[in-house]
Formats: sequence, structure tokens, C-alpha cells
Amino acid sequence: MPENTASGNSAPPIANYQWDEIFDVVVVGSGGGALTAALVAARGGASAVVVEKSEFIGGTTAVSGGDMWIPNNRFVKDRDSREDAIAYVTRLSDGRAADPNLIEVYVDSAPEAFEYLLETTGYDSEPHISLNDYYSVIGDRIPGVRHFPRTCAVKPYPAGAELGLELARKINSGPWIPPQEVSFPEQRRGEVGPEELAKRQREGWRAKGGGLIAPLLKELVDLKVEVRTETPAVELVADGAGAVVGAVVTGPDGARRIGARRGVVLACGGFERNAEMVKTFLGYDVKPVTSAPVTGDGHQMAMAVGAKLGAMTGFFGYGVVYDLWEKGRDGNPVPQMLMGLGPGSIIVNQHGNRFMHGGYTYNDFPAPFNFFDQRNPGYTNKGPAWDIFGTKVLDEGILGAKPGIALSLTGPDGQQAPDWVQLAGSIRELAAKINIDPDALEATVERYNQYAEKGEDPDWGDPEQTYSLTGPNVTDRAPITGPTYGAIQQWPGTLGTNGGLRIDQDARVLGYHAPIIDGLYAAGNTSASVLGAVYAGGGSCIGPSVTMGYRAGRHLAGKQSRNIGTVAGQ
Repeated sequence: MPENTASGNSAPPIANYQWDEIFDVVVVGSGGGALTAALVAARGGASAVVVEKSEFIGGTTAVSGGDMWIPNNRFVKDRDSREDAIAYVTRLSDGRAADPNLIEVYVDSAPEAFEYLLETTGYDSEPHISLNDYYSVIGDRIPGVRHFPRTCAVKPYPAGAELGLELARKINSGPWIPPQEVSFPEQRRGEVGPEELAKRQREGWRAKGGGLIAPLLKELVDLKVEVRTETPAVELVADGAGAVVGAVVTGPDGARRIGARRGVVLACGGFERNAEMVKTFLGYDVKPVTSAPVTGDGHQMAMAVGAKLGAMTGFFGYGVVYDLWEKGRDGNPVPQMLMGLGPGSIIVNQHGNRFMHGGYTYNDFPAPFNFFDQRNPGYTNKGPAWDIFGTKVLDEGILGAKPGIALSLTGPDGQQAPDWVQLAGSIRELAAKINIDPDALEATVERYNQYAEKGEDPDWGDPEQTYSLTGPNVTDRAPITGPTYGAIQQWPGTLGTNGGLRIDQDARVLGYHAPIIDGLYAAGNTSASVLGAVYAGGGSCIGPSVTMGYRAGRHLAGKQSRNIGTVAGQ
């Protein structure tokens, strides 16, 4: 709860600010890293408040799978090693992490943070079945790789019973990883039938990302830490020496100045929905599947007080197609996480040439779209690409994550399929419809089919296995046959940007005017990822977010309060 007087320590005031409220800690954002920072600080005796821009709680974490990549966790420590985990991430990051020393900090701290949540909250976990390190798909070529899961999945949580249905329903949700009341391991074991799913939906259970957010939120409620929705932070308040001493937020009651005697934690997501920042830092169009309010607010506020940036050209990738008929909250088509359409299809660029395979790691899927061709100067593979398919895909339906929806000339309730889903009686006719040279596309499909009929693919090859939302699949090859033939746009997508504020081992933000900006911390996608532009395995975004939130909260809990002034009128 807020205190209406400044700290009673004997240190002189940093500045005679007048505040509307004063806390020890102000946390901006409500994802996994944000709530963990608030929880650890509050359990350590600090007063705290969480401010969230959206009307929903949980940010990108809540709409994700909720996994965390935790090397040497309790489930695998007898088969894992610190040295191998460090070697694995170091090789993948290739020297591009903002601070390579933080790789060791993460490997050492992640199991500790994981155990902290298991011991102090209602969060529960189990290994993510068959979700081995992602680069195990290419064998043992990467040192330290593991052919078993270092990834920890979320067990379902009775959010409705623990928080009340009203608050439980404020936890963010999205259409990308349904159903959100069932864990990935349960789905793969086939343990939850329609009756149990319907019961959980009525009772407000949450799994996946919501199953991580809900128990953290419950612990904050029990600690009387307020989480204020629809309250965006718009500015950091710094004193004359450059220390951050509070934040300005807006909300239903207008602008308020909130003092922070120990510090402000920025954990409010990346910048993937800020078109100008995407163009400036990433350089090409990527389709986000994250929460709409993720617009780089934390980055911009911190830059204004002299924060250093790192790894700003990186992002967590995926492939994206669009749901044919479903609309999101904003009324626009819903992006679906899909990398090609599997056997009986190929991905081609706008010249009709294959340029990637959809069965490798999803984080790397968007990279070929940004390829610059020296021979024909330009970005040869810029989006959209096209998934080319035949009757096999038509018969089975394209949206494997949404059973029962098949692609046809008309969709549910007789709605016409959108123009960008093209169907034709021949490859040449299809090529003309999508503005690709017919000879080129016909030659590409013909060559692919010649080998696919023999179970071969010498032009690309296949990984040892692919990964989908429903589980790993042994790669199968099938020719593209018709009629009918089809094409659907394939885009590079992002699960979030991973470049941001440079931090030290305690998540303190580094600055240009001072080595460390006193009172400013960052975690999650607001910070430069401690793993670099690397997705080592499932949960390589949330694991670092929670771990650095844990370290930030621990540092804040042990920090001396500063005398920053008083509440106005006191």
C-alpha cells in the first residue's frame, strides 16, 4: 500500500518533489517479469505498485504458451550441466548478446528463480513433453544441445476459485494458443476431454501463459500489492543527478506522479506494434501476434533519461498466416502462428522459387525474408511469400491449430474465402492469380514433386523433426497434386522484439551519462535479452523475463530507501 510520507531514514532528500503517491517500488507492465519483480520486492518488505497500460493483466506472457527454458532445472539436473548450457547459448548467440557475461548469470539464476516461484506461489510445473532444445533438430552439431526438454511447462491453475471470476477474467487471453485452460503436456497425453474442458472454462481455470500469471497475481493480491489496469506510464521522473525517482502515469483520474524510493522497473514489453520503431530497428515488415499495447513505451521513456540500448535488431520469430474468418478485438483478421502447411506444400517467394523450409526452429523462420540478393540487387524474399499446396492440404484443412476449419471456396456459414486465398485448376492458372511467373512456379513444383514422390528433397532436406502447436512431427514428404491447387500468403511474424535497455546482472539499466542509472531496472522484452537473439528452446523469452525480474526484485528488496520528498499536501 502507498505511504503518505517519505522514508524515515536520515539521508537528505534527493529533491523536494511533490508526489501524488509514494511507494518503494513502481513496476511498469504486468507480464511474467513484471509480476515476479513486484512479488520478490514485496516479499522482501518493499511497498510496491504495478501499473499496466492495457485493460487486461499479463501482457504477452498471458497469451503465450507460458513455458520457461530453464537449464539444470529440478527435472533434468541429473542429466544437464552448467557448462553445456553456457556452451549451447554462447555458440548460438555468436557474440551478439548485448552482454555475453549475462549468459552465465542466466544459467546460474534461472533454476533459482524457478524454484522461488514453485515454493512461494501456487505456480506448478512439469517438463514440456518431447519439447527438446530446438536446435536438436539438426543433431549434435551445436555443443551443449540436449535431446530432452530443458523447457518447463505450466500446470493448470484454478484462477477463478483463487482470484474470483471477475479478476481471473482480467488475465489477458488470445486466440493463438487455444485452449488456454489446458496445458501442453495434458494435450499431448490426451488427458482432457470436452466435459473437463467445459468445466474448466466455466470455473475460470487457466493454463499456459495464464497459468503462470494467475498464481503470481494471487500472491500479489495476498500481499496487498495493487495491480492497476488502464494506467499507462508516460514519463520517468529523474532528479538533477540523473537518478530515476518516480514515474508519471495516466488513468481514469488523469495524470498522477508516483514516487519510487528504491526504483522503477520497466517490464512493459517490446516495440513490435510501433511501426516507426520496427522500420528503424528491424528494417522490414513483421507481423506481430502479441498484445496490441506493445509499442515500445518503456524503451522511449528510458531513452529520454539516457539509457543504453542493445540488440535492437533482434526479435523472437515465427511464421504467420491469417485466420480466414475470425476477427480479433480490433476487428482485423487474426494472425495465426503457422510455418508452411506441411506435407503436400512448399513455400516460395514472389519469383516462384523455394527459399526456406517450414520445419526448422520457429525463431529462425522470418530471417530468410530479409535476405539481400547480390546477383539481383534487392530483397528477393520480402513478404508476402506464398504457401503452394494441392488437394492433400485442401482435404485436411490448413489450420491445424484449429480443428474443424477446412479451406474451401466458402467458409463457415457460407462466407466467401478472402481474395488472398487463391484456388485454381492448375499451377499455371494459380501463378497468374498470385502474380508469379507461371513457368517459374510450374518448374519449381514439378521438380519438388519428382523427388517428393520418392520421399526425397535434395534441394532443401529436412530436419530430424518439426515442431507444431500440437507436438513434434516426423517430417513427411508428399507431392503437390490436384486439381484443385491453392496458395495462401505466408508472412514473417514476431512473438516480440528482444532488443532493449542494456542491463547488468541485477537488471539495473546502464546509462550513457552514468555507468548505471540509479533507480531504473528493466526485464522482459523491454530489456536487451540476456540470451541475445537466441531461442534455445521453448520458453527462451519468458524464462529470461522471469529470471531477471526475480533478480531485480531481490536487489530492490535489499536496497536502502531514498528520501525523495513528500506527498502533495503532507
